[in-house]
Amino acid sequence: MMSREIWIFAECRKQVLTPAAFGLIGEARKLARGLDGKPCACILGSGIRECFSLLGDRGAEKIYFVDDEILSEYSLDAYTQALEGLVTEYKPLTIFFDASSSGSELAARISWRMRLPCITEVKRIDVEKEGLAISRSCYQDRVYQNFLFHPGRTLILTVLPEDLDSNENIVPVDMELVEAKPRHAMDRIRTRSINFLKGDPKKISLEEADIIVAGGKGIGKDALILEELADVLGASLGGTRPLVDERILAFERQIGITGKTVSPRALFAFGVSGAREFTAGTEKAKLTIAVNTDEKAPIFKNADLKVRGDLKEIIPALVKRLRQYKENNK
Repeated sequence: MMSREIWIFAECRKQVLTPAAFGLIGEARKLARGLDGKPCACILGSGIRECFSLLGDRGAEKIYFVDDEILSEYSLDAYTQALEGLVTEYKPLTIFFDASSSGSELAARISWRMRLPCITEVKRIDVEKEGLAISRSCYQDRVYQNFLFHPGRTLILTVLPEDLDSNENIVPVDMELVEAKPRHAMDRIRTRSINFLKGDPKKISLEEADIIVAGGKGIGKDALILEELADVLGASLGGTRPLVDERILAFERQIGITGKTVSPRALFAFGVSGAREFTAGTEKAKLTIAVNTDEKAPIFKNADLKVRGDLKEIIPALVKRLRQYKENNK
């Protein structure tokens, strides 16, 4: 019999939860309220018990986990077998995954292995009398598909990081812990992680970037000044449509309605006027710092920290201070 539990797969890297896990538990809580269900989390890994209280503080009422050395590094084979065992035994109503590279492939593998329905890049879920009304985006949000799901089998859903909101005020709850024994056959685990290489901020997708340095028309054609700051911060470089039109930046570096929607921990906007074309793609940024010579620039309405000044003076000074800080804290 299917339970009324709404699960999330909480990804844990090096015993640290990914930021998306907190947004996912928020989505599970919203859906659980509409279905009179219970928001739960599922964690796989090794030495992961310190993560439990963080999820409880975010509203997870029950945590299912498998703590095993073979799960210390992400392996699609090992994680699939462990998660398949949990889903088979406890039969949750839905499972939310972060639409990251690992979350997306794990969701797809579980769906195929267990013949379960899977809807990716979900934008909205509404509880209706007939079932769950679900919308997903296609073609970079230019087209939407609508589904009506009748609960009967576990539904697998993936959600893009920029569509998650982890800022909801929550009253911590008492958690129930359910430990499951690993179900893996060593000869069936064909892949193992040997080493972890951190992504180059210059090459990773802007949707995955933790820090972004963005330039606007006010930067002129001197993109090198932005690159220098991005290098010091370990940030990804982005910009507005005019920079792409002038071929200063590649199209995949464009932020906004006709570009990428981003959700970085910090966004630096230099010489950006703040037109809706750009700001529509930055609403999920946790912190926005704007620098502009025009005190009436619309970008200041969206900024958490506003700096009026010449970016060609501010950026070199900032780079110098950051380098000094790094040198003093080696």
